[in-house]
Amino acid sequence: MTVDTKPSIWDIGEHVAAVGDTGTGKTYLMSKLVRMRNYVTILRTKPDDITFPGFRKAKHASAMESVMYDRILLEPRYEHQAREGYEMLEKAWIHGNWTIVIDELWYAERLGLKPYIERLLTQGRSKKITVIVGMQRPAMISRFAIASCTHLFSFRLETRDAKTIRDATTDRLLPEIDSLRGKDFAYYNRRDRLVTTGNARRLSDTIVTRKSIAN
Repeated sequence: MTVDTKPSIWDIGEHVAAVGDTGTGKTYLMSKLVRMRNYVTILRTKPDDITFPGFRKAKHASAMESVMYDRILLEPRYEHQAREGYEMLEKAWIHGNWTIVIDELWYAERLGLKPYIERLLTQGRSKKITVIVGMQRPAMISRFAIASCTHLFSFRLETRDAKTIRDATTDRLLPEIDSLRGKDFAYYNRRDRLVTTGNARRLSDTIVTRKSIAN
């Protein structure tokens, strides 16, 4: 294996999935990733927490129109608020160059946002849009979301969910997931066909530093 230690982040238009049980570190990891990008909007469906410091909570997606609001947090947690989530995804599509974070994909899909999310996942590269999705129970959502991501971080998971990740990626990932403890994760880079492990608080050996496998 040859390793290129030149610091880099994932390319514009590549998508990231973070999968794991509550408390394993996936949201913390996403909060570290978004600090590497400008123009980030977070669609948060969980109750208030302090995981994403430095983001301005906005009541309406119209905040994306202002360059002063390049780090925005929206919380459409209920069905009657789903329109704000829809408008956020639409504005990202129209303007391009945004990084969209969906902290719980299962709930966002139940708000009726699934077709809009899938459009960003399939066509976002042409609009320079990156999507970061978090999920606890991948067996309960469309495998399309996992299969569309170039970078996947899997934390500790139940057996059924781990197999869902394996089926959407590679057999080599399953034994790595089974051995995870604490805030460790198994990382899969679809572009380079790389499987490795890391820790949510130490990202330097995974997505931040690009690695490639020599054939």
